[in-house]
Amino acid sequence: MKDPTKHFVLAAVVYLVLGGLLGVLMLLSRLGGAWSSWDYYLIPTHTHIMLLGWVSMTMFGVAYRMFPAVLVRKLYSVRLAWVHFWVANAALAGMALFFFLNRLQEERWVAPLAVSGVLQFAGTMLFGYNILRTALSQRPEGPPA
Repeated sequence: MKDPTKHFVLAAVVYLVLGGLLGVLMLLSRLGGAWSSWDYYLIPTHTHIMLLGWVSMTMFGVAYRMFPAVLVRKLYSVRLAWVHFWVANAALAGMALFFFLNRLQEERWVAPLAVSGVLQFAGTMLFGYNILRTALSQRPEGPPA
């Protein structure tokens, strides 16, 4: 199975562009006109796309490559890393959507937003488990690479 590092980093770049676009829309809302007051609706979505999308996905991608190299071990489970990739991206898409909808219709989207948050946490736990199992695994025989 292919290493998911590249996919985490590419997803991070997509989130950077999307978050930047939302940032520009928030700036336009400060100028008045058709976008007036939209920043209130976009702030939580923008924040989560930038932090969980751009920052966290970059860190996960780099960590999946860096930790095994530094520890001189194979990643415990590439398959688990892929599950983490899909869970984290689905959860972030849900959070971005439901934060926006919750601002439009207060309190109506709290349950799906909470489910998305729990999924995001589950993805982070998958990452932690995978890295810890990598760290605790047996070193391969022979000199370090």
